[in-house]
Amino acid sequence: MKQENKKALPGFLMLLLVSGVFGGLMGFGGSLAANLGVGERAAAAMDGVLRALAVWGIPVCSVVLLGGGWWLYAAAKRRWRGWDGEDEDVISRVEEQLSWALLLSGLTVLVDFGCMSVGAVYTQGMEGLICVAELVVSCTVLVVLQQKIVDLERRINPEKRGSVYDVHFQKKWMASCDEAEQRQMGQAAHKAFVAATYVCFGLWLALFFLDRVFDTGLLPMVLVLVILGVMQVTYTLECIRLSRKGESC
Repeated sequence: MKQENKKALPGFLMLLLVSGVFGGLMGFGGSLAANLGVGERAAAAMDGVLRALAVWGIPVCSVVLLGGGWWLYAAAKRRWRGWDGEDEDVISRVEEQLSWALLLSGLTVLVDFGCMSVGAVYTQGMEGLICVAELVVSCTVLVVLQQKIVDLERRINPEKRGSVYDVHFQKKWMASCDEAEQRQMGQAAHKAFVAATYVCFGLWLALFFLDRVFDTGLLPMVLVLVILGVMQVTYTLECIRLSRKGESC
């Protein structure tokens, strides 16, 4: 243990040194950019883009993302209907297409609410109502798509349980998966947790730099840390709970 710690220590110290130098350069560069008025010019240039995004972002992105999702679902359904009942590679391909379709529907949610956030700042009156209507339509279509994906998955695997319209869908779906699938989801969730941790630290660093240029304030940085804290505390408490039950984290 001591040898392993001793071997890893120089790399860790180097990382701290590089991070400190990089942070200092970013702070200096941010202050310099603020004094040169870079923030004001960049904000003015972004205004037109954000105003267009507020109105057209949801319909355009929904057509692209949901259109791709529906196309993948239709292709998966055709392949499943033509399955001879023996070739397992066909089913693997069908489930992969359904997973990609589900990913696109998830990206649509992020884009929709992102554009709605922009619309809340850059639109008012009738334009604001149009943004709300676009959000409702897009979310309705994506929920129907997700329902179709889940229904087809349940036809392929009759043991699966759950409906996307049920608020306890995730819990019921997880309970209906076998041990191999649960382990796979656990590994995927852990990788997502690690990725989200790095992203949160990266966002905090970016927001720290942007505050020097655009004066974004304390709130964005605090919110990122809140999200990071919720993930860390939830993960640790769940590991403690599982260890008490004799399960691995």
